[in-house]
Amino acid sequence: MLRPSSSRPSLTAVQRASALLLFVLAQPAFADDAPEQTMVSTAPEPPDPSAPVINKDAAPPPAEAPAPRYPRSVIARPLTLPSGLAMLGADATANHDFSAMGGAPIVGYGITDKLEVQVPYAFATRELEARGTLGLDVGYVIVRGALDGKLEAIARVRGGYNTLDTDPTPLMIGAHVQYNITPTIAVISGYPSTQQLRISLAKDAMMVKPIDVSLPIGIGVQPTPELYLQLDTKLAQINISDSANALLIKDMTPLALTVVYNVINALDVQAAIATDLTNSPGDALTFLVGARYYAGQL
Repeated sequence: MLRPSSSRPSLTAVQRASALLLFVLAQPAFADDAPEQTMVSTAPEPPDPSAPVINKDAAPPPAEAPAPRYPRSVIARPLTLPSGLAMLGADATANHDFSAMGGAPIVGYGITDKLEVQVPYAFATRELEARGTLGLDVGYVIVRGALDGKLEAIARVRGGYNTLDTDPTPLMIGAHVQYNITPTIAVISGYPSTQQLRISLAKDAMMVKPIDVSLPIGIGVQPTPELYLQLDTKLAQINISDSANALLIKDMTPLALTVVYNVINALDVQAAIATDLTNSPGDALTFLVGARYYAGQL
């Protein structure tokens, strides 16, 4: 008798088929539950057109040159010679008819940026007389760079000795002041040899020792960096002792025009003409030509 064959699969085969089916059906669920991942782009960002272009191979920009200590423009110069700067100069002078002519060498030196000395000498050349007047002018800074750099004031004292007459020259004390209204226009008073207070140390032809105070004033104009012009006058002279009072136009009208040209940084040439429009202007006419050379760091 034959045994019929069995059509039921074994238990192990059913379990394997069920497990496989469950795994396949579970895959979408696992994918849906997976956290989302942000994609990070590794491509470089486009350059910003407004950003400056840097050339790593380019040379660094040159450093700015330091400002000159003694500029070519006279109006921009300090009123005292800078430390270590020497000034060597000479002038030739003459009166209206050249009957009286003279020479006037001068040296100056900046001891510090605030202290200078000048040593002027004047002698007659027409009579070939080398003896003359030796002076010493000392200037010291009181104010520099005030009012936004427009104002400077120097205390000045000048004295000397006349080797021809063997008498001391008047002692002159004052303030050398400059105010720059604009970079090309300035008001000036009391530059060397025009100090306001004059004290005579020797008797004059009237056998007195005059003492007075003057009010000099000038206008400086710098039309170009090389060319400078200055027009000077005196507003008044006030008597203190054995002198006389004098007012502009009424008693005197002194005028002097000085022209300075800076040929090179270290060399100025100058010319001047002066007179008194109130008192015989033709006879009072005087002339001057000269030069100044500056040795040292400008």
